[in-house]
Amino acid sequence: MDEIIKWTATQTAANIKAKTVSVTEVTKAHLARIKALEPGLRAVVEPLDETALATARAMDANPPAHPGPLFGLPITIKINVDFQGLPNSNGIPALNHAPASSDSPLVASLRADGAVPIGRTNTPEFSLRWFTSNPIYGVTINSVNKTLTPGGSSGGAASAVAAGIGVIAHGNDLGGSLRYPAYCCRLATLRPSMGRVPAFNPSAPAERGATLQMMSVQGAIARNMADVRLAMRTLEKRSSLDPFWNTARDSGRARNKTLRVGVSVDPFGDGVAPEVEAAVDLAASVLRERGHQTIEITPPMATEAAIAWGQLLNAETEIMMKESMVQVGSPQVIDLLESYKTTFGVPDLKGFMQQQAMRLTIQRAWNLMFDDIDVLVMPVSASEPFRLEQDFVEPSTRRDIILAQRMMCILNVLGLPAATVPTGMNKGVPMGVQVVGAWRDDDLCMDVAEMIEASLGLDLSPVEP
Repeated sequence: MDEIIKWTATQTAANIKAKTVSVTEVTKAHLARIKALEPGLRAVVEPLDETALATARAMDANPPAHPGPLFGLPITIKINVDFQGLPNSNGIPALNHAPASSDSPLVASLRADGAVPIGRTNTPEFSLRWFTSNPIYGVTINSVNKTLTPGGSSGGAASAVAAGIGVIAHGNDLGGSLRYPAYCCRLATLRPSMGRVPAFNPSAPAERGATLQMMSVQGAIARNMADVRLAMRTLEKRSSLDPFWNTARDSGRARNKTLRVGVSVDPFGDGVAPEVEAAVDLAASVLRERGHQTIEITPPMATEAAIAWGQLLNAETEIMMKESMVQVGSPQVIDLLESYKTTFGVPDLKGFMQQQAMRLTIQRAWNLMFDDIDVLVMPVSASEPFRLEQDFVEPSTRRDIILAQRMMCILNVLGLPAATVPTGMNKGVPMGVQVVGAWRDDDLCMDVAEMIEASLGLDLSPVEP
């Protein structure tokens, strides 16, 4: 394995700044890694060799007087955001033709701060699964454990960066699509607060519905929290294209040196896997060892929040997207969508409006909870990472899968930040936890996740698939 690809994003940036390595050398090393592992992983499904090398050589030939914080860093972009000159397929063959005429705000920000896109990563159809495959590119393999899902919908992003392809991977999150791939591939990420990272696809034929506007966010996956933090400083830059973007840096709450850490192993009260409980207990114990106070707590109205997430998403899908989804989606993914409807139901107009109102009630209850704690440590999922393509090949387990993932979905409907950090491996299976904060306390979530990471001292080097 080339030494360069072992470097984290912060280490790579430092070596480029010190001129111990050129941007071209870094780019070549990561492109060689793609060539060595693809198409076996089916993680980076659209390599960008020519443009990446041209960009790198131009950077070396004419370095800016004041390089951006991501100057020369090789990154990957998910195929469901606009990338100038390439189609935004979202994993759907019928959409894999018309090239985007301009970049989405996040791609523009990454380029402006000096990042070098080296490839685009795989996603499931419509980016609506916790698994990653589609009829265009096939099944993405988890580079850490090939028997497990790499997660979804940012499974390609996570599998790639875990294997040393790129130092930062772009992803997005509607129901765990950043956090679950990070969990499955032993990585770090942050689901930002709603409004922190501007989101918009200029090629979209219509605006997103209200549910997607309030629940879907953009972010980054990396091998450690320092790299996630580095990426966030770029991703959170203002764009006039997203009216919901705002500049608030935190919740405005006072923070004491000794943190009050809420701990919830089983927010829904219906059981979690023993390995999941052990991961939460481990994270809580290392925070206590650092002098912080841990408080066992049950988050308010967790079940109501999960129902709100499912019903709001189902209603919007049924009314605004179902007709076109049936036309262009595979029979497998359309059948899967029926499982979401069976689990949560589809409300009528009155029910939809009632769930919108309920969302505010639950948000208020969680705000009051955060008067008593600074952050909340909880599972990413009630289960260990699921088997590869389990939702398609074992449809009888779909309800169990959906219920296990409520740990993530409730935070999307509430708009709250959540950092995911690994806690180690259990018999070859990655484990981790979420650190949840009050709205806008994104940095605090990363701070606490970084404490856990530092205390555990895990080897987070790239894996050999």
